Amino acid sequence: MFHIFTLQGKRIDSKLEHIPQNIKVDRIGKKERPRKALDREPSGPGPEAAGGGGYAREAYRKAAESEQAPVPVLHAEAIMSSPVITISPDLGASEAWEKFREAKVRHMPVLSADGSMIGIVSDRDLLKRLIINEGRVEDARSVTVKEIMAVEVIAAPPKTDIRRVARAMLENHVGTMPIVNEEGLPVGIVTRSDILHAIIHHPGFNFWA
Repeated sequence: MFHIFTLQGKRIDSKLEHIPQNIKVDRIGKKERPRKALDREPSGPGPEAAGGGGYAREAYRKAAESEQAPVPVLHAEAIMSSPVITISPDLGASEAWEKFREAKVRHMPVLSADGSMIGIVSDRDLLKRLIINEGRVEDARSVTVKEIMAVEVIAAPPKTDIRRVARAMLENHVGTMPIVNEEGLPVGIVTRSDILHAIIHHPGFNFWA
């Protein structure tokens, strides 16, 4: 079951197949791969020559085995970025840009004064309204987040199958999806990059819906 949040804070529950197709909504670090142990014994004096090499090889072997048997990735909560940084609809565009820079994120759910999610805004939305030179705002036009944010946001619960999240994003042409709890509060965000990361680092991942 997916949820649709509107500017009025209204939440509509809908199955994936019934989500309207006219929705207006427009990070995971790289993991270092363990190096393989050398087949030959280390030469020269030192702890490796005294038996330390065997310990190192065993450590590398265990690391390699753990990578070959990844933990199954099934639900949105396994790949979402959390905690979620939110933003106020009344914040000016230039102040919002600074908040994006400090947080180093590309999307922020917009919450009303009572905590309801009423939209989502991206760094691209801000760049369309600001003139920025070397990371600094040179032309701060008098617009607020509410004026440029996307409304009618599609969201999903944490236990939603990743394949259905990907399908909803693809069919509705959205690049990010907030993950919300039972109260409708954002607890995470899933982006296209998160899904691609799951595919790359979990080769056994079945992506057929």
